[in-house]
Amino acid sequence: MPIEHVLTVAETCAQGFEAIEKNGFDIIILDYRLPDMTGLDFLKELHTRKLSKPVIFVTSRGNEKIAVEAMKFGAKDYLVKDDVASGQLVQSINEILLEASLPENINVETAKQIYLILSENKKIQIKITSEPVTEPKCVVPTNELLKTLNGMVEKSLLAVEETGTAITCPQCNSFVYSMSLKCPDCGAESMRKGEALEHMTCGHIGFRSEFEQANKELACPKCRKTLKVIGVDYRNVENWYRCSLSHLFNAPKITFRCNACEREYSLDEAFLQPTYQYSLSGKGAEALRLSLLAYGISKQNAT
Repeated sequence: MPIEHVLTVAETCAQGFEAIEKNGFDIIILDYRLPDMTGLDFLKELHTRKLSKPVIFVTSRGNEKIAVEAMKFGAKDYLVKDDVASGQLVQSINEILLEASLPENINVETAKQIYLILSENKKIQIKITSEPVTEPKCVVPTNELLKTLNGMVEKSLLAVEETGTAITCPQCNSFVYSMSLKCPDCGAESMRKGEALEHMTCGHIGFRSEFEQANKELACPKCRKTLKVIGVDYRNVENWYRCSLSHLFNAPKITFRCNACEREYSLDEAFLQPTYQYSLSGKGAEALRLSLLAYGISKQNAT
């Protein structure tokens, strides 16, 4: 698909400086031979005027030494004029747009996936189940995604909002764990759950199925007394649990085992970490525009 762009031509350095100060350009393509100064002098003046724009320096064949000097003065890339029409200019623009859209310490491929998601969705949210998952889904591994998201927040490319709390291992701080339910008396992990009744006279608690008789009446399995009136003879105590060793309890013990270091820990021992959702900042929206432009140029060049 065609890539929308505006090409502005300046025939002299003076016209170039005027255009740069008046308009915001994503890239400057600079010739070495200009009527009022050389391209190297132009680069020096850009630096003096604090006009920070990525520059592709164009030289004649045989002037590679000048091109090296241009790189020292801040040019991002250089091309020989004979190669401009060969596709190298498009490739250079693509690489510079990607570099310009992101800080140096941000993983470009991961950031590209983040930008592609945010071009179709308002937010990225990290949810914790037994391990972190992304909503919407992302092909990047979660640890790398989190590292890049937080790096982009530090560079003001993304805005962040706290959404909840996640459990992490108290030993290695990993989010990834396996959860199990255990009997609080014996530690057995095999159990069943059922509606429970309490006989208010003798205090016995058991599953309703244990109180039910063949004639559909209720009788206490401990003292054999018939139970007729709820709230007088017996009461519902909601769901209780019985383990494989017949211990009855109202709540199982919840334990976690870290998949990284294999530490077993309880909810009281666990660390609690906030979870976040991420959206584009104003600066990030501009970086997204450059990133998608570069992505489009790359795809167009490939076809």
